[in-house]
Parts: sequence; C-alpha cells; structure tokens
Amino acid sequence: MPYRGGVAIVALAGLMALPACSGPSLTSASSTTPRTAWGDPDLQGVWRYEGAIPLERPAQLAGRASLTEKEVAEQQRLEQEQAAKRLAGQEGAAVGRRSVAESPIRGNEYNSFWQDHGRPRQVSSRTSLITDPPDGRLPFTADARKAEARASARYGVGPFESYLDPDTGERCLTDGVTGMMWQGPNGGHNRIVQSPGYVTILHEEYRDRRVIPLDGRAHGNIRQWFGDAVGRWEGDTLVVETTNFLDRTNYEWANIWTRPSESLRLVERFKRIDANTMEYTITVEDPTTFTRPWTAVIPISKLSGDTQIYEYACHEGNYAMPNLLRGGRTDAARAASSR
Repeated sequence: MPYRGGVAIVALAGLMALPACSGPSLTSASSTTPRTAWGDPDLQGVWRYEGAIPLERPAQLAGRASLTEKEVAEQQRLEQEQAAKRLAGQEGAAVGRRSVAESPIRGNEYNSFWQDHGRPRQVSSRTSLITDPPDGRLPFTADARKAEARASARYGVGPFESYLDPDTGERCLTDGVTGMMWQGPNGGHNRIVQSPGYVTILHEEYRDRRVIPLDGRAHGNIRQWFGDAVGRWEGDTLVVETTNFLDRTNYEWANIWTRPSESLRLVERFKRIDANTMEYTITVEDPTTFTRPWTAVIPISKLSGDTQIYEYACHEGNYAMPNLLRGGRTDAARAASSR
C-alpha cells in the first residue's frame, strides 16, 4: 500500500520490534494489564504499526489467508536485506519500491532519510490486514472504484489548476481518520494520553488530534473533519465509535478508502496484548464508498519510552502550494505552445 502526504520532519528514533502475529486476532489480554492511577487500562505511550502485512490481500494470494512457513521465511530474509540496503543509503527499487521508470512519483516520493524503516519490518503469516470481507479486499462501490482509479492516475501529476487539485495530504490537511492509527512509514506515530474520563490521541502527521470522552455522553450534532468520537470501556478494551463526519468526497484523496462522507461510521477497538503490543481493530461502514462494512485487525507496537513526536513541518513557509500551482501553469503553457 503506497503512502502519500506532505513533506515531514520525522524523528528517526530507536524503536522497539513488533511481536509476530499469525491470525486475525493476536491473543487474550493479560490479567496483568497495566492500569492508570484511576483504574482504567493504561494505553499511554507512543505507538505505530511496524509490520509488513498489506491492507489488502495481493491478487496473487487470492483465496489464501495465510502464507506458508517457507514463504514467511523468505519474506523475513527480504525484509532483512531491504533494511540493510536502506541503512546503506540505497533507494527506489533496491529497497522494494517500484522503479522511477515504472512509477515516477507514486512510491518514490521519499528516500529513507524520511522513513523509520532502518530495521526489518515484522513479518507475519497473514496475507492482509483486512479480515472481513474474507477475500481481504476493500468492498468499493462502482463509483468509488472509479474515484480510486482517478486518484491514482492524478497523483503527483495533476493537473494542478486550483488549490483544490492536490489531494488532502499534499494540502497538509489530513489523510483521514480511517488510517490514522497505523498508516505511514513516516509520520505514523501516535501518542496516547489518558486522563479521568478522556483519551487523547496525537497523530504525528499534520498534528491531527482526537479528544475522546468516556463519560457516556451521546454523539453531538456538529459535523467535523474527524467526526464526533465517543468511547467506552468493554472490559480491558477501549471501544470508540465515531460518526458525524463532514462530507469531503468532493476533495481529492490519495486513498479513497480514507475519505469521509456524512454516512461514514467507524468503530475502533484498542486492546493491550502485552507490554509492547496493542491489537487495534477498525470496522468501517460507509455506503457512499463501500458495498458493505469492512474490518481490519492491526498489531501496533509500543515504542521506547524516550520516543518523541516532533513538529510535522508540512509546506514550510507555505511555499509549496504557490510553487505547485506555478509549475502547473508552466506545464499547461508548454503544452499549449507545442500544439
């Protein structure tokens, strides 16, 4: 799954490895789940997804929920090899990305300076993060599939005739709540802070913030970019339901599956598995974009205690948008003069 967004300053901190996960669910939460001073399960710290499991099941693995032991071993070898190449400063297809000839923009936006993959990603036997539908694929509507194809064709090449033409990530707005807890090789950190009655999540990318009340209140009636989130504890699992999103389907989105509409409803579950692992489950329901709800189960790792979230400097000096539009007009003029 490609990652797209604005230019970022990312801390290349020493991170802790993610334990392997072999099925849709990891394991039962420990009876020794750490607690806050007021008794809630303690989810605090900086978390990110460190695994190599793709969101959707690759076409060549259709019908297979798991890899063989031999395939897992080969993937582990490749991850070790690619991590060594990244540390050596080798880029592009040499570290598993498509070549510039194959994809001049998508997948080649960032070199390893901007990314945290200085060590191997954790390999699993799972073939997709999506566990439902059983085929491991996003259940797009026909219209959403067309929008996805259009977004893919436009990404990085425009046309850029208006500030509305770049996608929301290029505009330094957001890449959407749906992928916020786990998406992105750079900017994918999330700091969770708890206080009595609230859980707050600070996402490094774009400095997105979510303040989630746990006091049993009903959803409000104000539509927002990140929706209206309310949470509750079910045993040791934090359950967050988010509705009342602003409709932004008319904007450009690098990934259509992250765009919000007024019918979007998210249900997230955060379950601490052990000291360094959280099972994060998200169910996405939006008939504007999908033919049915879909669910992904994502193992997220807790980073070392000294990990910091630094400024996400996107569009430094606000030069990027004017320069992008200036370049678009230059390209259009050249095209017109060559006719």
